[in-house]
Formats: sequence, structure tokens, C-alpha cells
Amino acid sequence: MLQRWTNGNLTEIKVVLTSVVAALAVYQLVLISVVYGKVRPPFLAGRAAGLTHRASGDAIVVLILLIGAACLSYGEVEDDAGLHAVAGWALAVVLALKIVVVRWWHAAGRLLPVLGIAVFSLLVLIWVATVRSFLS
Repeated sequence: MLQRWTNGNLTEIKVVLTSVVAALAVYQLVLISVVYGKVRPPFLAGRAAGLTHRASGDAIVVLILLIGAACLSYGEVEDDAGLHAVAGWALAVVLALKIVVVRWWHAAGRLLPVLGIAVFSLLVLIWVATVRSFLS
């Protein structure tokens, strides 16, 4: 059904959306560097960077859910499907934990940098696996 909706280009759409998520993840790193004061551009205050980080993070979550639903519903088997699937499930767990810490479990806020780096690393790993399988 998804193949019909995507005009037979589901894999290509997943690659493009995964690339958008990877680019937004790099943007997230820049924004959080401003929030933590590691980078101080004159045109962006920490508060604005924090609000943008949160909003773009919400957009990333929506895209990840769409991509994940496409992956699960299509059931396409790739050469490195094991790595891709494990990284996808790990991303879901770490991202859910990060959202819980941000929204409800504020006492665990010291874990946010570690969780953020884990989310970024898993996104990059999934992006590499997705693009590699598409290009091979």
C-alpha cells in the first residue's frame, strides 16, 4: 500500500527523510552548543536557541515516527537489516527516555547531554545504513 502511495519510491522517500533528519540533528548540536554557552554567535541568544532546539526536536520526532512506520509496515529486507533494526529500536528507546526526562523527570536532567549524544549517534548510524543500502 505504501509503495502505491509513494508511486513505487518508498525507499527513495525514506532516504530523503532520513537525510533531512540527519541534517536537523546537526542543527540540533549547533543550537544546544549555543544553549550551553559553548558557542556564542552575536545573532542568537541562548533562550532563542533553546526554544528552537525544542521545536526542531519535536519536528525530528514526527519525522522519525513517519520513517519508522514506513520501515515497519513495508518490511523491506536490506543487507544490513540487523544493524538497521537494532539501531532503530535503540533510537526509539533512547529518544523516549530523553523525552521523559525533558518533559517530566527533571531530576534526571544531568543525563540530557548523554542522551542527546546517543540520539545523535544513532541517527547518524541509521542514516549511514540507510544511504549505504540505497546506494549499493
